[in-house]
Amino acid sequence: MGSSSLSEDYRLCLERELRRGRAGVCGDPSLRAVLWQILVEDFDLHGALQDDALALLTDGLWGRADLAPALRGLARAFELLELAAVHLYLLPWRKEFSTIKTFSGGYVHVLKGALSEDLLLQSFQKMGYVPRDNHRLMMAALPPACQLVQVALGCFALRLECEILGEVLARLGTSVLPAEELLQARRASADVASCVAWLQQRLAREEEPPPLPPRGSPTVYRTPLDLYRDLQEDEGSEEASLYGGASPGPDSPPPELACGPALWEQSAKLWGAGGGAWEPLGEAEVLPQAGSPPYGALEEELEPEPAAFSFLSLRRELLSQPGDMAAPQTPGSPGQASPQSPGYQVHSCLAPGALPGLCCDTCRQLHAPHCAALPTCRPGHALRPLLSDAQRRLWLRRAQVDTLLYDGPGAQP
Repeated sequence: MGSSSLSEDYRLCLERELRRGRAGVCGDPSLRAVLWQILVEDFDLHGALQDDALALLTDGLWGRADLAPALRGLARAFELLELAAVHLYLLPWRKEFSTIKTFSGGYVHVLKGALSEDLLLQSFQKMGYVPRDNHRLMMAALPPACQLVQVALGCFALRLECEILGEVLARLGTSVLPAEELLQARRASADVASCVAWLQQRLAREEEPPPLPPRGSPTVYRTPLDLYRDLQEDEGSEEASLYGGASPGPDSPPPELACGPALWEQSAKLWGAGGGAWEPLGEAEVLPQAGSPPYGALEEELEPEPAAFSFLSLRRELLSQPGDMAAPQTPGSPGQASPQSPGYQVHSCLAPGALPGLCCDTCRQLHAPHCAALPTCRPGHALRPLLSDAQRRLWLRRAQVDTLLYDGPGAQP
């Protein structure tokens, strides 16, 4: 099946759902299954779809310590970009879709947390948007309908690609590996199983992965988001929007996405209320593109690093709670103490002086990223990646103190 045939099937799916009173990203299970299978067997289909897959995936995954949450954030971003293109194709006359706010709402919380500013701008330019100023994108000229369908289909393929990569990581048993190795294996493989086998052989030759370049974590998706509302509208409201209007509208059938509930399913204020038709901007109204601040400066701040480590304060804390050290709680079990030893230990996989990459809050052990014992922890234990060197050093020191307090001579029970 060629890209033109896929585009026609995708267009018919959108129009069929619109006649049923639902508008949104593609949720047809049969088309999804067909496209998934084609992509698994032929990564080069992305080239035929002109979706810039390699550039976008490399940008979104580069420097991420844990690729699984990064892929979920990317899938959410591609879903939102697909929705923007679908809006312009199905409802081009709606005035609120002519402006996208770049300082609030879904643009900040979903898109900037996953992709760089330059690639976001390129994606919106394919839909006909141009920078009006530093705070908004405006529709200059609506592209042909076939181009909007092609852009939306490309975003649909990209979020399916995120699911395929997520399946590879799930079968591999680890998501802590360099992004370039995952993408290289994906492009060189004709199915998920061969991709997993390629990565297993590669990881077996490397005791420790190469250091990752620094980069922030993808933004956690907490509230219903879309693209269109102003910053002042976000304040005091549980919903943020991409455009500028707010009124309830039709929902779309939820596709079975690995990234979580469908975006349009959560937003009750996606559609505007009866706005007039928008007019294309004149040449004088389109301002030259302003320089954007660095990508890293636009991402949400990471959680602050712990204060300077103090053996004395930690010793007082541990000795004051000898039966239930104040260890991080596993999700879903607040207030319940682990039945294991109250102290954390360094697993035998860590060489002397090596920094841990993962912490198991159930076994209370620190592991190297590719420890052979991790498969026994993953099914039911609470594993956390240690993202920064400062965090890794802090946990290593904590384990050393625990060893002195609980295993050394005169240790309290």
